[in-house]
Amino acid sequence: MARLLTMAILAGMATPAVAAPVPLSLDAPGTPAVVKVFDNRIQSTNDLPTLELRRLRRRMQDGDRLSFQEMRSLADAGDGLAAFRYGQWLVEMDDPEVLPAAALYFASAAYTDRDYAVRPLIEILERGDLGMSDKRLDHLENALRAFAIRGNPHASAALARFYEKGSPFGRHPDRAQSLLVEMAEAGDHEAAMTLVTKTMSGKADLPEQRLRGLLGQVVENAETLGRKSVAKTLLRRLDNGPPETATTAGGTDAADATGVQRREDGGSTGIFAAGSEDG
Repeated sequence: MARLLTMAILAGMATPAVAAPVPLSLDAPGTPAVVKVFDNRIQSTNDLPTLELRRLRRRMQDGDRLSFQEMRSLADAGDGLAAFRYGQWLVEMDDPEVLPAAALYFASAAYTDRDYAVRPLIEILERGDLGMSDKRLDHLENALRAFAIRGNPHASAALARFYEKGSPFGRHPDRAQSLLVEMAEAGDHEAAMTLVTKTMSGKADLPEQRLRGLLGQVVENAETLGRKSVAKTLLRRLDNGPPETATTAGGTDAADATGVQRREDGGSTGIFAAGSEDG
């Protein structure tokens, strides 16, 4: 029975009212990593096109139990709450073959401002290859971008990770950096410290003035003494210039651009060896 249900889902799997992103290239100079995604979704019961769908939505809102097919019909019509609940039902089937469909329904929920759909969507995307077409992956990427533009930190962080590692949306380090910058400037101290350490180790490219600004925000506003201490130390590193090679009795330990000395035994000394833990 479960197998027949899976086959029925896959055979009739529709992308729920796929949204088209605004015609703006993320690779264009000066383009933000997150842009607004426009969509025409169901925002009220009267937006639904048929009397039967409106009746189903009222039943769902009243707490009635809809059948699998009823919930799917409502979700396919663009109802965000139904799309989220149907996606949950698919995940609960514990069948990897229906996870791509679940991701599409969670994405559909994104366009009706249901931020609680972002975590299950990210969890599915983090599983790896979903075997989806580029068009459907674009749909999922647009959904995360829609979440991120509304300031959802989980969506922004996930997009940055996905762009950095190259899966599932392809490797885009410039987009990853842009997202980290936006997060850092919005007050995300972890993103700020990630950017600073990446830049000082040559893995990112930010002007020194912006680095100082980010570190200053961490020193001023971080909630933990450990993070404040690390930020202050990095500011001093900027004042003193690049660290020089340090020689010890056991040989030469090259310090990287963040001031962390890498020992021959694989350990490290320097600013992140102690006092860098939050708290």
